[in-house]
Amino acid sequence: MQPRLRVSLLAPFPDLAAQALDYGVTGRALGNGLWRWRGFGLHDHADDPRRSIDARPAAGGPGMVLAAAPLDRALAAARHWHGAAPHVVLLSPDGAPLTQARVREFSDRRDLAFVAGRYEGVDQRWVDANVDAIVSLGDYVLSGGELAAAVVVDACVRLLPGALGDADSALSESFADAQTARLDWPQYALADASAPLPPELTQGDHAAVHRWRLKEALRRTWCRRPDLLARAALSSVERSLVDEIALEFKASHGQPRSDAAG
Repeated sequence: MQPRLRVSLLAPFPDLAAQALDYGVTGRALGNGLWRWRGFGLHDHADDPRRSIDARPAAGGPGMVLAAAPLDRALAAARHWHGAAPHVVLLSPDGAPLTQARVREFSDRRDLAFVAGRYEGVDQRWVDANVDAIVSLGDYVLSGGELAAAVVVDACVRLLPGALGDADSALSESFADAQTARLDWPQYALADASAPLPPELTQGDHAAVHRWRLKEALRRTWCRRPDLLARAALSSVERSLVDEIALEFKASHGQPRSDAAG
């Protein structure tokens, strides 16, 4: 069986990502041949006795910068392994925030090569010449991009057909729908009897279950991520439920929430 996705990682320490991806959904999908993985360590592509991969910043300053030469050789080796020109993605805190829509775009490609930045960053000339996309996991800084790459790869692999035990799981979870972009509803384990379940989940009324799940997903989004609702294309039913949620909040707290999406 031909893999649906081939992923490489150019990094000082690619094994950091490889170890994380050897478990759970990604590990099973790898074992089942749904995707392939190869790390290209930059130290292995250095050409000096000290296996140097970095250099001092131009014009001075703190830290070191990943040099272009080891990256060039690692990318050439990755292209040979892919047998094609992969879509090159740099993990960097100055990139565009990663979204589920971008993850889906990546997962639809056959060949991805991730580049993990480290130290003060990557030589900009190399970035300009080779990188197709720059993404960030958020407004914070990690020691290196290897773990960030593992996160993105995990998000991509679980979207591959056959990766999840239940294909519908990826359709109903948080951020699955780019138009509504709401969070998932609360989940309850059927076997856990430590507290009663919401009555809507115990009466066998599928319409009531659907309405409860939709409303609770909207409630969770309204409470935790009102920014998502502010730009979502909500249906008339969803807007009515949001109005109910706002009224319930006002009734229980005595005043409307000032930052809530209308």
